[in-house]
Amino acid sequence: NNNNCINDDQTASSSSSSQPSFKLKERNPYDVHVYYNGPHERSDAMELRKDMQLEFPWMRFFPYRDRPIGPHPVPMWEADFGGYDNRHRWSEVRDFIEMEHGSLSVLIHPHSEDGDTADHTKNAFWAGQVLDLKLEIFSS
Repeated sequence: NNNNCINDDQTASSSSSSQPSFKLKERNPYDVHVYYNGPHERSDAMELRKDMQLEFPWMRFFPYRDRPIGPHPVPMWEADFGGYDNRHRWSEVRDFIEMEHGSLSVLIHPHSEDGDTADHTKNAFWAGQVLDLKLEIFSS
């Protein structure tokens, strides 16, 4: 896991000194992707979605996708931080997901000046199994 944390200067860095920090774009700062495969995981993912909607009413939740889409190799649902003003809420969302993800894979990635590939790899935080994203989509 890459344990990124937000500082007041809009950068995030890993607890590992080898990972560079990044500067967030002034837009929605983070996306959360909750992955599921099969009916049992889908049920767990929808339960986590309900829990997060109650815990984080300021987040935006998007329709679930019951098929792979974009760089995402399996079905998932997505939420985001709703706006740049919520960038400092990184740790509360990360901590909740770390405690509540169960057996699900969850990706939290920033929208940084480093670009999509870096944001989905070196700048990404994973809870659960790290999935192989289809990163070639970002080079086209």
